[in-house]
Amino acid sequence: METKKYTVVIYTENQVGVLTQVANVFTRRSLNIHSLSANASAFEGIHTITIDTVATPKKIEETVKQLEKRVDTVKVFCYSEDEVVYREMALYKVSTNSMISAGNIEAILQVYNARILEINSNFTVISKVGTTDETRRLYDELCKCGLMQFQRSGRAVVSRERQEPLMEYLRKREEMNENR
Repeated sequence: METKKYTVVIYTENQVGVLTQVANVFTRRSLNIHSLSANASAFEGIHTITIDTVATPKKIEETVKQLEKRVDTVKVFCYSEDEVVYREMALYKVSTNSMISAGNIEAILQVYNARILEINSNFTVISKVGTTDETRRLYDELCKCGLMQFQRSGRAVVSRERQEPLMEYLRKREEMNENR
């Protein structure tokens, strides 16, 4: 079966150890986590864990089902690449002297829509928000200019759906509880 890239968005209660337990589900299913981010969601008391992975449709479906069985999981959504808009943030530390010597740093920053966050006599910190490919291309370019350090965040993702999927899920769940 052919593998595809998926983004799994897990909404959970904010409990100690949830992130480890979620990562263990992926490990037990032999799924590599390409990026992971965890933070508070727009909903009080609910946190979001966003995981980027590659899997077969069957394996990702089984993983989502297993994640949804967890008591502290509110809801899990799984998206293919074309169902989301995502960005990552990358930071690049470049030797200031090498950057000045290269002479084309302004053009590079403009082409890649990047910006300088800090500059001193030893190094310059550059920030770029974009897709994985975009941050990687700037990385390749800055390697030529004395790249000293590189760090990239996990994905920040929104679905292409009209309504926030968790909001719709919570609304339906509340309606079901009222009808009982």
